[in-house]
Amino acid sequence: MKSTVVIPCAGKGKRLAPLTNDVSKSMLEIGDYKLIDYAISECLLSDIDRILIISSPDDLLLKNHMENIFCDYKLPFLDDFKTEKAEIIVIDQPNPNGLGDAINLSSDYIISDKFGIILPDDFIISHNPMIKKMKNCSEKLESNILLGKEISNELVSNFGIIETKSKIHPSYQEVCSLLEKPSIEQTNSNLAILGRYFLNKSVFTYLQNTSPGYGGEIQLTDSLIQQLNNEKFYVIECESTHFDVGSIKGFEDANKHVSEQNI
Repeated sequence: MKSTVVIPCAGKGKRLAPLTNDVSKSMLEIGDYKLIDYAISECLLSDIDRILIISSPDDLLLKNHMENIFCDYKLPFLDDFKTEKAEIIVIDQPNPNGLGDAINLSSDYIISDKFGIILPDDFIISHNPMIKKMKNCSEKLESNILLGKEISNELVSNFGIIETKSKIHPSYQEVCSLLEKPSIEQTNSNLAILGRYFLNKSVFTYLQNTSPGYGGEIQLTDSLIQQLNNEKFYVIECESTHFDVGSIKGFEDANKHVSEQNI
């Protein structure tokens, strides 16, 4: 089955300032590669046919990098990808109006009834990509798939949180509710949504009817909450090394890890 992954790259990366004063977050380097390179590799290793890059209109460095991504034959975890190319389409997000808005811009370019989303600043190091595992799980269960990670209680209010039903399978759990940045008093769960999704295309119906939420932006989680009322969601937990490289500390920790592991 043909498959598509959307990679939002239009965010301003304010938490990474001053590193992002002159270059976008997706073009920052971790080890020998750009952050976006790791996301592209994840797609190629997952047999994705079409990659949609949501870009800021003035991010000429990113656009040039995408035009030449298959010229250098150098991407993380791939020795030679001459035969593993995918179609790459760059879509401008005129105004940074939230993740939900960015995903909604891709609606006309999805080539099947399910698609993936990779948020590059959720930096996951694995030769066996999570998006591939999620794609396979989505096809098997005919459902929406989220990626989760247990976090400390003090961080709960900073994340979208997944509440689940009793565990009935060792590899996944059924989702019963989603909460956007709840207070610790609002939930007993500390399972956070990480930046990988594999969703039914029907999510666009909900995105197009979602009002601005947290921060005055269109939040993807708000649309997923509505979608959950009518469709099943399952979550698999991230078993690979993960860093939030949208923050200075996470970015520094990821660079240190990559250097030590000689990735």
